[in-house]
Amino acid sequence: MRDFADSVAKLCIEKYNSLKKTGKPTTHEWTVLSGIIQKDSDGSLFLVALATGTKCLGELELINNSAEERGSRLSDSHAEVLTRRAFMCYLYDQIDLTLSGSDNAIFKRDKNKIELNSSVSFHFFSSQTPCGDCSIFPKEAISDDMPPSKIRKLNEDINGYIIAESPYKDIYRTGAKCVKTEQIQDPHLPGMNYHIVGPLRTKPGRGDPTNSLSCSDKIAKWLILGLQGSFLSLLIPPIKLESITIGVDCPFSLDAMERGLYKRFNNKVDRPKILQAKLSFVHKRGEERLHPCPTSIIWFAGRNSALEVAVAGRKQGVTRKKKGNNLLTSRRMLLQTFLQVLDKYQNYYSEIRHPKKITYYDWKQWSTIYQNKWKQLKLGTFHNWPCKPMNLQNFTL
Repeated sequence: MRDFADSVAKLCIEKYNSLKKTGKPTTHEWTVLSGIIQKDSDGSLFLVALATGTKCLGELELINNSAEERGSRLSDSHAEVLTRRAFMCYLYDQIDLTLSGSDNAIFKRDKNKIELNSSVSFHFFSSQTPCGDCSIFPKEAISDDMPPSKIRKLNEDINGYIIAESPYKDIYRTGAKCVKTEQIQDPHLPGMNYHIVGPLRTKPGRGDPTNSLSCSDKIAKWLILGLQGSFLSLLIPPIKLESITIGVDCPFSLDAMERGLYKRFNNKVDRPKILQAKLSFVHKRGEERLHPCPTSIIWFAGRNSALEVAVAGRKQGVTRKKKGNNLLTSRRMLLQTFLQVLDKYQNYYSEIRHPKKITYYDWKQWSTIYQNKWKQLKLGTFHNWPCKPMNLQNFTL
């Protein structure tokens, strides 16, 4: 599987290296690179979505958005999240291909529904371990002969913490903070007791807290509900990941990845293969690259293939006063793409006809199967997952 992991990483890294410098880190900056690779029936691999990014907008910055900007700014610009958004754009193009009669699409028409070709699978790459729970694990042991140990964790009984004697001096840390409504928070004690594992976490923002969940939490959600989200759930079946590959030269633990993505939730989900490549990403964090790059690159394949650069959640070079120039991966543009597909193929999707002048939030609720499953998860496994502020969703086109 190492050869496969290297092939996945190579596709992402070579595409990134082929892009012009706009949006890439400067000499002393670093970023994270993520991508989604499609594997076809003959075993060939194709890169279909790519993104870089390390930033998140703070809660106050989003609340203060003007009415014109609602749905136009990206709240979470971590590479993993932007890659998934770029992948949605690719999926819309494939749906259009399928319904227009093309035989070269990843979907097939089966009576009154669209199905993914059984020979097609999708594979995720990130140059760095996802922030949050997956990033918390012990550093090197004092002695290689010492047995493995556990980090401070939530116990299921009434006794609270179980703290094991540890052969380790410290753990790798994450900037993601426990969600405020979690009953137990990080103790921030020295060494091994700085973090706990298990709780949902939010990413740090630009000077103030965010409502954006860590990439460990978001990927865990995608593994259960699929990559497609609410809108696409009305058009296609859930899209799952078959593997997740992490880059080299970053802290990595298979145990922590498995815990962070599914074991801590006790969910019976499809468990993707978790791999590590041995290819290095040139703009990874290092001794000379200490500052996170403020810009993001977003790319997706297809007939409408596009490359965009984002900064502070907006298309680079666009100010709040300049309207009508939104990122294709923004909420507003994804809603517009969704409605264009409905209009173009209204005979095929006649059962989901609906007045167009309803809000983005209302359209999301229209996907009842997806939303009901998500509500069930929020009643159990993800009960502390915060709701998105309504000002981000309460807009119409």
